[in-house]
Amino acid sequence: MKIKTGVWLLVGILLALKAEAQSPTIHQFALKDAIDYAKKYNYVLKNSKLDLLASQKKVNEIVAMGLPQVNASANVINNTQIPVQVIPNFLKEALGSGPDLISVAFGRNFTSGVSVTANQLLFDGTFFLGVKASKEFVNLSQLNVNRTEIETEVNISKAYFLVLLLESNEKMMRANLASLQKTASDVAQFYKNGFSEKVDLDRLTLQLSNLSLQNEKIQDQKRIAMMVLKLQLGLPMSDSLVLTDELEALFSKPQSLAIEDKVDFGNRVEYKMLQQQLRLNQMDKRRYLVGYMPSIFLFASHQQNAFGDDFSGLFETFYPGTAVGLSVSLPLFDGFRKHAQAQQASISITKTENDIKNFENVINQQVYQAKSSYIRSKQQLDIQRDNLKLAEDIYSKMELKYKNGVGSSLELTSSQADLENARTNMLSTVYEFFVAELELKKALGIINNK
Repeated sequence: MKIKTGVWLLVGILLALKAEAQSPTIHQFALKDAIDYAKKYNYVLKNSKLDLLASQKKVNEIVAMGLPQVNASANVINNTQIPVQVIPNFLKEALGSGPDLISVAFGRNFTSGVSVTANQLLFDGTFFLGVKASKEFVNLSQLNVNRTEIETEVNISKAYFLVLLLESNEKMMRANLASLQKTASDVAQFYKNGFSEKVDLDRLTLQLSNLSLQNEKIQDQKRIAMMVLKLQLGLPMSDSLVLTDELEALFSKPQSLAIEDKVDFGNRVEYKMLQQQLRLNQMDKRRYLVGYMPSIFLFASHQQNAFGDDFSGLFETFYPGTAVGLSVSLPLFDGFRKHAQAQQASISITKTENDIKNFENVINQQVYQAKSSYIRSKQQLDIQRDNLKLAEDIYSKMELKYKNGVGSSLELTSSQADLENARTNMLSTVYEFFVAELELKKALGIINNK
C-alpha cells in the first residue's frame, strides 16, 4: 500500500511539473520596462548587434594580414620516372670520341622535404588604410545599432499606446453597455407599467445591439494590437502580456518637451550615418591612390630535404637549406585601372554629399511637420477635454430629467451617444498626442541620443 501511494505521489508531482513547464509565461511591463526588454530581445535589434560584432571581427581579420604569416609543409615523392636532361657531352674531348649530347637523369627514386616559411609585411599603404577604414566601418555599424534602437523604442511606444487606447475603449464600452442595459431595463419596466412607449424600448435595444458589436470589434483590435506588441518585444505569441501603465495616467504626467526653432542635424543618427559613409567613401578613394605605392615584405624559409633509392633509406640523411630576403613590389602600369576606380570613388563621394544636403532638407521638413502635429494635438486635447465635460453635464441632466418623467428616452439615448463619442474622441486624441510627441522627439533626434 505504501509503495502504491508513493508511485501515485510521484506521478502527481511529474504531472504538476509538466503542467507548470507548459503553462505560458506571464510578463508585466510598464512602458519603460517594455522598451528595455525590447532592446535586449527584439530580433531585428539582435541582428544589428550581430552585424556590429561581425564588423569588429573584420577588423581583427584585416589586422592579422599585417602580422607574421608562418606556414609549414612536408612532402614525400616517389619518382617513378626520373626526369632526363640532355646536356653537351663534356667528356668527348677527354675520351676523344663519343656523341655531342648525352642524356642524364638527375635525382633519386625517393625524395622528401620539410619546409617552414615566414613572411612579414613591412610596408603597404592599402593595408594601413584598410585597417583604419575597417575601424570606421565598426563606427558605422554602431550607429546602425543606435538607429535600430531608436526605431525599436518608437515602434514599442506606439504599439504600447495603441493597446492602452483599445483597453481604455474596451473598459469604457463595458461601462456604457452596463449603463445602457440598466436604462433599457428601466424603460422596459416603464413600458410594462404603461409609462413609456414601445418605440423608446426599441431604440434602446437597437443601440444596445450596436454597442455590443462595437465591443466585439474593439476586442478583436486589441488582440491584434497585442500580437504586434509581442512581435516588437520579441516575445513568443503563447506568452501572456499585461500592461501596467494606463493611458490616462501617462497623460497626467507633466509634459516638458521644449520646442526650439533651430534644428541640430547632428542629433539625428541617420545624419551621423551619412557623414560616416562619406568618410568611408573618402578612404575608399585614398585606397586606390596609395595603390601606386610599393609593397615591402620580409621573408625567411628553412627546409630539410632527404633523398634515397628506396623508401626505407629515405630518412637517413637530411640536407638543410635556409634563405632570408626582402621583397619589393612596385606597380608600374595597370592600364589606368586604379585611376578609373578612384574616379568611381569620387562619384560616390559627390553622391553622398548630395544625400547629406538632401537629408538636411528632409530633417527640416520632418521637424516642421512634427511640430505642427504636436501643437495641433495639444490644442485638440483642450477642445476634447471641454467637449467631454460638456457631454457629461448634458447626459447627467438628461438622465435626471428622464428619471423625473420630464424627459424622453430619445433625448437620453442621444445624450448617451454624444457622451460615448466624446469619451472615444478624448482617448483617441490622447493617443494622437503621444504619437505626435514621439514623432517630434524622433525628428529632433532626442530619442536615445548617443
